Amino acid sequence: MTETSVGIITKGVGGTYTVRVSRDDIRLCQIRGGIRHKKMVPAVGDIVDIAPSGDPDIPYVLEKIHPRKNSLVRPAIANIDVLVLVFAVKDPEPDLKLLDKMLIICSTMDIRPLIVFSKSDTDGKEANKLKTIYSEAGYSCFISSLDEPVSKEDILQFAGDGLIGLAGPSGVGKSTLCNSLLGGSIMETGDISDRLKRGKHTTRHVQLFEFGDGFITDTPGFTSLDLFELGVDYKSVVGGYPEVMRHSVECRFDDCRHIAERDCKVREEIGSTIDEGRYGRYKEFYEFLYSQRNNYSGGVRR
Repeated sequence: MTETSVGIITKGVGGTYTVRVSRDDIRLCQIRGGIRHKKMVPAVGDIVDIAPSGDPDIPYVLEKIHPRKNSLVRPAIANIDVLVLVFAVKDPEPDLKLLDKMLIICSTMDIRPLIVFSKSDTDGKEANKLKTIYSEAGYSCFISSLDEPVSKEDILQFAGDGLIGLAGPSGVGKSTLCNSLLGGSIMETGDISDRLKRGKHTTRHVQLFEFGDGFITDTPGFTSLDLFELGVDYKSVVGGYPEVMRHSVECRFDDCRHIAERDCKVREEIGSTIDEGRYGRYKEFYEFLYSQRNNYSGGVRR
């Protein structure tokens, strides 16, 4: 009987996967035909069974991918426990619509979000304003700058020994923060495009690095997400707005959408305990996904 071992994929490039069985046991693997036949694509973060291949160049093969807690498609990463959402205060300007989308996605995938507003030295007042808005909404937030980055202890205290991903638009300092947390120049960093005022993509693949008793990874930067394409239902939007959820229990109607209903406690709190911008984005996402549900039936447009 072939001896198998269990490990976690820490890197995948060109069909070859690096699997960590233990701290001192790292193995190179390729996919066995059975996995290809099932059209399963291994992802960084997957827990897998591996076995000897008999090939000295690639000595092991992936036999089995264990069930995933969650997974992201772009970038391909599985079993995320904590997502550190990094958004710059300036250069590039913070895309709060994208941030809220990512918070919705975290809520649907059982991922704990931690928000970091980077480059606070460019506008300390705005950094504190954003931190206040999202902290009062119910999220854990940090302010970070090149001189005073978020510490390893801060992240570990929040995340524990899980798999931590850093995510956000390009150019916000994810790779710089990752290097700071890991204590070395692990990830390549880049500059902001003067013409587009957007970050240049420097992270080209996902790789896990040991961090405390768990792992951390930087992810390729992105600037857009389509909630509908990701399968997010309009009823799930509220998961990205804990401040709306808190007040929803006081609404007159149990199925209140918090958009036009009478005696809606949520709308009464807009501008008070609920930020106007946050509410506006909640309404926009809800109405968009609701309309998409009505326009499509079984994946075919009516």
